[in-house]
Parts: sequence; structure tokens; C-alpha cells
Amino acid sequence: MESVNTKVQTGLRLDPELYNRLKMKAKQQKRSFNSYVETLLEASAGVDYPTLSKGFKVSDEILSLGSTLPHYSEEEIAADERLAYLLSK
Repeated sequence: MESVNTKVQTGLRLDPELYNRLKMKAKQQKRSFNSYVETLLEASAGVDYPTLSKGFKVSDEILSLGSTLPHYSEEEIAADERLAYLLSK
């Protein structure tokens, strides 16, 4: 059974000194160069909306506001990642 690669392969030109520093940091963390750089880029790029920590308690007052929102179809929710995120909380 073949696995599906969902990642994009890209070429990246780096200054040799930067490359060596990144490689050293990755090795110190016992990670591959790719995994280490991907983590740095992910942290740098962030997300367009905040994330809540597990166990975050939303007040009843805020939860009650949900009944004032319009109702969305499953297709509308699936088409908008931010909407799906908000409605999943």
C-alpha cells in the first residue's frame, strides 16, 4: 500500500553559514533538517485566528451568544476554515 505524500517539495537557497547553524540545531534536537526548518516556518507564519488551549473554559454568557448567530449549512462550514474553527468551540 502506497502512502500519499501531502507535502510540497521545494528548493531553497540558503547562506552556507545559516544552513550549517540550522543543521546543527536540528541535530541537537535529534530532528531532521526538514522537520526543524518546517517547525520554524510554521511558528513564524502563525495562523490568522487564535487558538485556545485545551481545557479553556468559555463563559456561559459567551456561549449564549451562539443562539444569536445565523445557522450555516454543513457545506458553508466546510468551505470556511475559520467558520468551522469557531463553530467547533
